[in-house]
Order: sequence, then structure tokens, then C-alpha cells
Amino acid sequence: MNEQQRKIIPKLVYLHNPWKYLVTKFNMWRLKWLWDYGFCETEFVEGSKQAAIVMTDIIRQQGAEQLSELTTPVGFQQITRDMLLSRNDTRLQLVRFEKEHIRRAIPMKVATRKNFGRKYAFIDMLFVGLRNTKDFDSPAELAEINDLLRRMDIELKTPHEIISVPHRIVFAEIFIRFRRDYTAEWRRKQDSSLKQNDAHSLEQTESSSSAEDLLMGRILSRLNDPGWSVSFYKILTFDVLNFDPKPNRRF
Repeated sequence: MNEQQRKIIPKLVYLHNPWKYLVTKFNMWRLKWLWDYGFCETEFVEGSKQAAIVMTDIIRQQGAEQLSELTTPVGFQQITRDMLLSRNDTRLQLVRFEKEHIRRAIPMKVATRKNFGRKYAFIDMLFVGLRNTKDFDSPAELAEINDLLRRMDIELKTPHEIISVPHRIVFAEIFIRFRRDYTAEWRRKQDSSLKQNDAHSLEQTESSSSAEDLLMGRILSRLNDPGWSVSFYKILTFDVLNFDPKPNRRF
């Protein structure tokens, strides 16, 4: 079977609510212009795809020790709890996506919050993944996938006419909430404004040391800024689609 045949998937049409789309776009704009001028939606979406792949692999492999580096404390608790519940779930073992298999990455909601003197931004992302179960280069991995499919079919009592279709496609919708703590940057801006206001009252000999202190403060603040973290992860929908690109052919 050639590479093109291995990668065959059905055409995906995903309709997004136009009003929600416009609201999300507006809130993305607000995040950039009012909170983080360096924020780029395109770069964030591309990075979030990779995060979705890494998170799914960690959860599938039950690698709890790696989660703490990528999640918030609340996210870590939620994900590890779900990991324990899905430890023996055959379906989870079939969710093996690479970047090319993420067919849609849709920002669903953008929110900013101020809690107890801290500033947070949240972005909810929905990922739609499709992968042909024949699309694996390693013979060992392909054999493992086929074995998982057989086990799942036995558990679900899948009819033979469905199993005999040419292509079986793993379909999953993954929801991830990303969080970023902007407190350090917010405080740095406040400190910068205060120092600018006080600069006129300082003598010239003290100006150079103040600039050095400010620069050091910025560096230290960035060391404490972990960037975007995962605060919630859920596979909303999973299915194995039975796809025949030529349904009317005769044997």
C-alpha cells in the first residue's frame, strides 16, 4: 500500500458558530492590545497543536511525572485523576496523533481574570484529529494498532460488515484550556512606570544604577514566568469511523 492510500481520510467540514467566532476574535484582539502586545494568535494556535499532541501522548503512556512541567496545579490534579480512570481504556491507546493529523485547531473562548492581585489569561482550544489506522510507518506499531482495533471490536461487538471496510479512521475531539499568569509582567510595568516618574528627582550619578536595577528586575521576572500552561484537558469525542471511498463498488 502506497503512502497516499495509507493517509486516506474522509473530508472534514466543521461549522463554527459565527457569533462565537467574532467574539473570540475580538477577545484575542483585546488580549494582544491591552495585555500582551507580543501575543500572536497564529503562533499560539500552532504551538497549541504541538501541546495537544504532547499532552495526549503523555496521558496515553500514563506519564504523570512529566505532567507537572506542562500543567497548572489544578490541571495536574484533574488530568492525573482522569488518567487513572482511563488506564485500561483501549480507545485511548488508539489516539496517536502527529501534527498533520490535527485537522482543525479552533479557539473557542478567550478570557482574562484578576484574582487576589494576580492577572490570568485563559484560552480554550478545540482540536479535531483524524488518522487512518493504516497510516503508521513502523510494522510493530501497525500490528499494535490492529490488535487494539480487534480488542475494541470484541468489546463493542462490532458487526463484520463494518470491520471489513477498506479504511478505519480514528476520530477525536480534544478540548484544552490554556492559562498564562501575567502577574509578573503587570507588576514589572507598574514598577517601570513608578521608576520613570521618580527618575526626574534622581541625580545623574544614580541614573545608571537605577537602569541596571530595572534591567535585572525584568530578567528575574521573566525567569519566574512559565508561559502558557494546561489547566484542563479532556477528550470530548472519540470514534472509529468506517470509511469506504468507493461505497458503490462491486466485488
